[in-house]
Amino acid sequence: MNEYLIRFHGISTFCKLPHTRNLEGVDVAFIGVPMDQVTGSGAAYGTKAIRGASRIYGTAYSYGNRLFDIETKKFILEDLNMIDYGDIIPVLYEVEENIDLIYGYFKEILQSKVFPVAIGGDHSITFPIVKAFGDIPLDIIHFDTHLDFQESVTDQEITFSHASPIRRISELKNINKITQIGIRGLQNGFSIYEDAKKTGLNIITAEESIEHGTTWTLKQIPKAENIYVTIDIDVMDPSVAPATGLAEPGGFNYHQIKKILTALPQKGNIVGFDLVEVNPQFDLSECTAQLASRIILDFLGTIMEAKKKRKQLKERRKTVRIRET
Repeated sequence: MNEYLIRFHGISTFCKLPHTRNLEGVDVAFIGVPMDQVTGSGAAYGTKAIRGASRIYGTAYSYGNRLFDIETKKFILEDLNMIDYGDIIPVLYEVEENIDLIYGYFKEILQSKVFPVAIGGDHSITFPIVKAFGDIPLDIIHFDTHLDFQESVTDQEITFSHASPIRRISELKNINKITQIGIRGLQNGFSIYEDAKKTGLNIITAEESIEHGTTWTLKQIPKAENIYVTIDIDVMDPSVAPATGLAEPGGFNYHQIKKILTALPQKGNIVGFDLVEVNPQFDLSECTAQLASRIILDFLGTIMEAKKKRKQLKERRKTVRIRET
């Protein structure tokens, strides 16, 4: 039977990878977090949509367990054991319980030394994921239209939501610098902006980044020991990513975001990332979900290549030291 046909059928996993919760020997795990709480529904379906859109890359990946990027003339994601961990199932209407639930799952995954890629879901999922890293020093790089720095939302004063993950993350003791890239539009309140600046957030607007280019943008990002990256799909321009809840004009196109993301490993050891806020209710052509899956693969490919090079360099240095003794 044709392998190509097999890859387009069966259980929908990210890139048609095997679904398992056995983390032994695993390099990368894709974890679905289909959650949208506090605000309108839709982002919870983003997890399934991104998995479905990624199947076209799964077909290519099945031939040799690697992908070839014809633009860079390089193979990516080669010689890796990658799995789809499945979904973390939220408890309906229990915001704080869900925060604890996500935290527990990711703590277990991180203890297994597996690189996590979280697929949301709304942006509330990022705080418990970052919290699961424990005491290790972390810098955060946040791609978004919005500052996500509100203290609370709604009359119930809910402090854990899609609008507050960066504020909650900034309160963690192990967090060093937070850099926000792609901020724009008329939805960020002045008082929230003032709070973010007082807290020391490094804010790079979309206009600044697009006007000055990738090299300038990278210079604004400090080097760090460990970096966690969170990507809200609304950092992209609505012309290429219309399916999100609070879109604003003036965002990145595909090549602009790719250039920045694929250069980020120069800034430090990237320990995990998430992509959130795809709402397939607005994605009639599935272009947003496909873009999201491509961003995930491009970014992950660069991260894994950087880790491979660091490991090789470390081994060479170790060999030199042994020879010298």
